[in-house]
Amino acid sequence: MKTYLKALLFTLPICLAGCSTIGDNLSSLIPGTGGVPSKLTPPTGKPILTLQAKGVQVFRCTVDSKGPYYRFERPDAALYEGSEKVGTLSGPMSAISYKDGSSIISTRVSAWANPSDSKKDLVLALLSAVPNDKPGALEGVRYIQRLDTKGGIPQSNCSQTEAGKLLKVPFTAEFVFWK
Repeated sequence: MKTYLKALLFTLPICLAGCSTIGDNLSSLIPGTGGVPSKLTPPTGKPILTLQAKGVQVFRCTVDSKGPYYRFERPDAALYEGSEKVGTLSGPMSAISYKDGSSIISTRVSAWANPSDSKKDLVLALLSAVPNDKPGALEGVRYIQRLDTKGGIPQSNCSQTEAGKLLKVPFTAEFVFWK
């Protein structure tokens, strides 16, 4: 009996420590988590609005010491709530404007490669938000999750003769706003 208790006391902490990291790996199997990696969950707040984005990611063919490549410039997308267009996502600072006049500027905090097809799809991302001072739906938003991405990554390289050429790559994504 004493041997059994010693073995249990020795192995229990190891088992529990392992269980604390399993949650991230199994989150897609647990109802209600949506399969979102924990590092893409804001440290505080709650989700208040979910919008669907449909548009393009704009790239410019750039030539430097690395050779020619497409450099990201800006998103240009409409934001939808159901079938109603309610806002836009645009500009180099990824500005988000809502139909009531409220808006935010976002910056990347953390990113996770999209498991569906990382060669074609944008990374999933957690963004911090800087709101304007207009009241409305985006007032007080502190974080934005970019989830369920499809497309948005160039599928070919550019050449030196294409320097300066713009490339628009279609994409869709879900944006979840947190206060």
